[in-house]
This record gives sequence, C-alpha cells and structure tokens, in this order.
Amino acid sequence: MSGYFQPSYSAARKAFLRGVGADSRLSWQRTVQHPLHGAEGEKLAMDVAWLGPVNADKLLIVQSATHGVEGFAGSAIQSALLHQCEALPQGTALLLIHAMNPWGFSHKRRVDEAGIDLNRNFVDFNHRPENRGYEEIHSALIPQHWDQASLLQADQRLQDFREVYGAQIYEEAVSGGQYTHPAGLFYGGKAPSWSRVQLEQLAAELRLAERKQVAIIDVHTGLGDYTVGEVICDHPPGSLGVQWAKHWYGTAVTEPFLGTSSSVPKLGLIDFFWHQLLPDRCCFVTLEFGTGSTEDLFNVLRADHWLACQPFGSVSEDLKQQIHQQLLEHFCPAAEDWQQEVIRQGLLRVSQALAGLASL
Repeated sequence: MSGYFQPSYSAARKAFLRGVGADSRLSWQRTVQHPLHGAEGEKLAMDVAWLGPVNADKLLIVQSATHGVEGFAGSAIQSALLHQCEALPQGTALLLIHAMNPWGFSHKRRVDEAGIDLNRNFVDFNHRPENRGYEEIHSALIPQHWDQASLLQADQRLQDFREVYGAQIYEEAVSGGQYTHPAGLFYGGKAPSWSRVQLEQLAAELRLAERKQVAIIDVHTGLGDYTVGEVICDHPPGSLGVQWAKHWYGTAVTEPFLGTSSSVPKLGLIDFFWHQLLPDRCCFVTLEFGTGSTEDLFNVLRADHWLACQPFGSVSEDLKQQIHQQLLEHFCPAAEDWQQEVIRQGLLRVSQALAGLASL
C-alpha cells in the first residue's frame, strides 16, 4: 500500500489525475491553476474531482495538502481511493480536493507562497485575533543565528516561558495562530489566501451549502504518536458534528476543546469554514497521522522558517539540505510501516464516513 506515495508534488498530481481519468464514477472535474510555478518549474494547481451523482444530498469531501508538505499522505490516500473504485452508497457523492496548497506541496513547505498557514487563515480579517504569547517568544522561536550557542539561549527562553505559563499555554502561544509576523510560525495572514479564495468559490459553484449531510476529512501529518491516525474534531463539544464523529469513528475521536487531543485549540482553522457553511449539517475531522513529539514538530518548523528568512547564498548547502531533509522526514517518513498505516487507516476512515452518511 505504500506504493501510493509519490516522491514529489508533480508525481503525486500525475498519479491523482491518472486515477481520476480512469474512474467510472467521475461526474465533474476542475483544475484551478495557481499563478506561480513549482520547485521543478512545473505548473501548480488545485485539482478537484466529483465522483457520483452531482445532485447528491449526502457528500464526503477528502482534502489533501492543506499544509503543503503534508500533502504526500493525503494524496496517497486519494489515489488509493481512486484505485479501489468501489461503488458509492446510493444518493452519496465523493469530492476529492487535491493539493489545497499546491505551492507548499511542491516546495516542501508547510506554508504557502506568502508564508501563510492556510489552517490559520479562516478568520474575520476586520477583527484579527491577538496572540500575545507568540509576541513574547517569536524572537526565540526564530533566532537571528542558527548556531549552538544561539539555539541554547533561545531554547532556554522558551523553556522559561513554558515553566511560567505551563505546557498548554506554551503550545497555544506557539501553534494557536498569529497574525503579526509574516515570517513566523503558524502565521494566519492579513487577508484571505489564494487557497481560501479558491475553496470559497468552489463551494459556491458546487452549491455545497445546499447539501443536507456532509462529512469532511482533512488529512494532516506531523502531530501525535508514530503511525497513529488521530481523528481530531474541533466542533463545539456536544454538537451534532461531535455526535456524528463519535458514532462513525468511535474511540479514535479526540476533542481539543476538552483537552483530549494531541492538538490544542487553534484560531482560523479550515474547519470553521465548513462549520459556518453547513451548520448542523456537517462533520469535519482532521485525520492527523503522528510522526513524533510536538517539540520535534516545533523544532523542524523553526529551522525551516529561519532558513526562509536568510539571504540567498548565505547558508551552506549542507545545512540547507539537513533542514530540508529533517522537515520532509518529520511530515512524510520514508518508513514503509508508517506509509502503509496511513493508507490502511485513511481507507478505513473514509469507509466509516460513507457508512455513517448512509445511516442518516
């Protein structure tokens, strides 16, 4: 099953489009061209495929590469779904959105071309939220120099903050979303990103708000225990979305708002777009495949963002390659057991979501 993983964005896109073209369930297809080119000079796009009846009231949406470099796993699951080509439940359709953030997927970065974390971008920019904790530790997260002495000093500042405020507040400060430092971690932007605009237009064109029951699975990697596909549900506790999730996915469901998840509550999630579009008619979950500790996640991102801030030619090739490789290995481990578990669990969650929709 690990054979569905591809070595690059361009290879993943070709595999996805090849699968779409051969799928007898295909009813509608769209390529949304990105204005920039990829790391290999290739064209970039958000590719969308609708499988099953176009007027279906029940719909399952599977998204990949909301965080660009995490797209290898989501794309592999989507390709596996296309390869299976199983019949959909009556009155149910499947919408595949491949490469929500194609620039980040191609360039193997978590953010987009503007440094925006798409999964912090869904806020009202007339009333941008504040993250004072991030303000306090930004310069320690991305120190001016990437040498042992500078890193030791920066890490001590972060440890001091964590000891004063606790691990929960520390994680929320780092990863909860910030809107003041464009070069910083988990930056939500100052306006809707290209990807957000395309998603909003796509939802309007496909009349998604008119569907009666919708399940969304957004595939992510990098947070949580190795090989574990955590089903994270950011619907309000006790809401219908949570009830559906627990009924469909069972004990795999965790809730950041209740402190049962490896993820802390966050600002500007793509979840909130779907919650608002389909109040009491959707179940959105993040399928998060773990690869290591939260601290490892933060550290590979710190290095990546530091590198992106450096003038061209000022960093040795060895250090650049080391940072790139550590980032890629954290978000898409090369180990066959991890990749096989991604496909196995991904297909299982899709099957559970389709069965859940059929039971409503």
